Amino acid sequence: VIMRDLGRPMWVHHEAYNEDVVDGPQAWQTTLLISPDLGDYSVIEASDSGTTMLPSAIAMPTNGDGPIVVAAHAVAPQPQYMDAWRSDLRWLADQCVEGNVIMAGDFNATLDHMSGLGEGDGDLGWCRDAAAETGNGGAGTWPTSIPAVLGSPIDHVLVSSAWEVSGSIVVTNLDDAGSDHRPLVAQLEPAS
Repeated sequence: VIMRDLGRPMWVHHEAYNEDVVDGPQAWQTTLLISPDLGDYSVIEASDSGTTMLPSAIAMPTNGDGPIVVAAHAVAPQPQYMDAWRSDLRWLADQCVEGNVIMAGDFNATLDHMSGLGEGDGDLGWCRDAAAETGNGGAGTWPTSIPAVLGSPIDHVLVSSAWEVSGSIVVTNLDDAGSDHRPLVAQLEPAS
């Protein structure tokens, strides 16, 4: 509603795990906003075959013209979840196919963790990291309790060859807004 009131309406797609738990962690929810300028989209249920413990969402264009948009959320690499974390990263790599893909979210992984999961010149699957391409790949997006220069870059915007990255920034002036992650904004242009 806020985006609409600002003159930029968005389609809202939502994926949630454990909806029956009252006041569960916010990490159990993933919301994807897509501009109507990209066309109509349908969200594929990813909960059965997607990331293991936290929801990811895959939005497919219903008219075939727009990009596949993936909102990613991999589980954190805590000792008891290491196998699930590796599985999540492999599954996310499989979603970064050749063609027209934009994937963004909390990967709970740096580019070093993704090493070996890229195809061709991709950092994860066939996708390239927008922040790394624009010189911001080392800026820490987590946690907001420490300066970005000391944080971990675990949030990413990844794009396939259909997109050129013309800019990116890790937003550091909202560290007290309530999240323990910093926003990562990437500017993308269709590849010529």
